[in-house]
Amino acid sequence: MNAYSMVVLLAVVLFFVVWGLGWLLETLSRLELNITHNPGSRGWYVLVGPGVALHESSHALGCVFTRTPIVEFKPINVEVKDNYVLLGYVKYRNPDSMLKRAVINLAPVAVSLVLLVFFALGATYLVPGSPGIGGEALDLLLDLINMKADPLLLENPTYPLTLIGGFIYLFLYTFAGLTVISPIFWIVAFLAMTIMFSNAPSDVDVKNSAGGLKVLLFFDMVWFLIAYFLPQAGWVLYGVFELVAVMFALALAFAGVAYGFFFMITAMARLRSPLSFLPLAVCLAVGAFLWYAASLSPALQTIIALVAFVVVAFPMLIVPAFRAKR
Repeated sequence: MNAYSMVVLLAVVLFFVVWGLGWLLETLSRLELNITHNPGSRGWYVLVGPGVALHESSHALGCVFTRTPIVEFKPINVEVKDNYVLLGYVKYRNPDSMLKRAVINLAPVAVSLVLLVFFALGATYLVPGSPGIGGEALDLLLDLINMKADPLLLENPTYPLTLIGGFIYLFLYTFAGLTVISPIFWIVAFLAMTIMFSNAPSDVDVKNSAGGLKVLLFFDMVWFLIAYFLPQAGWVLYGVFELVAVMFALALAFAGVAYGFFFMITAMARLRSPLSFLPLAVCLAVGAFLWYAASLSPALQTIIALVAFVVVAFPMLIVPAFRAKR
């Protein structure tokens, strides 16, 4: 194993990890949140509806990109048919090309990736006193590309892991600098959750994209073997796998923000109203106090405020009198 073959492996693995996290988040929302059990309810339209609309819009964009005729397009729709609920959908003439079907059905992955990266990078530029991490992302990409020119770095398979791990930490630390008292912090967290919802593949998506995925996986396996035995071949696909690895690493970090926000919503949904807002109120109060005291770094203020949420919510969830009836 060398550093370049590790980058190729990371790019492939992170693709499926981020895709799987989208599916898991959508599944958990149906299992854990009562308000998402009722499509068409106010809670459903707020938490799940935007993700459904984005998911179906991505399929429509895939149709436009592949020049596939769209028969009917409803980005968000709640329609009960027999014993199931039909949500948003895109009806199109299924193309004969396996590649086109793969593009259409994998479009939500590509669109969610672009949006996750865009909002992740954009959010860091909103942190007071921070120049953002766009420059660091570009530096990381160049470092991963140019490591093939350094024999010592190329021999070290842990080198890209160290670089990418450090970049993920830098992003999370920078994002935490917004602090919980900033509305932007919560808006971005909500957007992250919405985009992860849109990333969730349906059974139809998996079925229709299976052929294209097999071809993609076959190419990845072949290229991994080439990279393993001849890493200098990476100059032929200049920066391709490096770019994919960086983008999905950033998407993975942002997915962590999405999951954090989701678990907070889930905890509050399990508590009896109006006590359900108490953990959030304590979190904001602690964040405001730490911000006013200005004795700690903004990132540490965020961590302490979120810990305060857990400290208050966890005991309440244990006590039956505080839990909402399911």
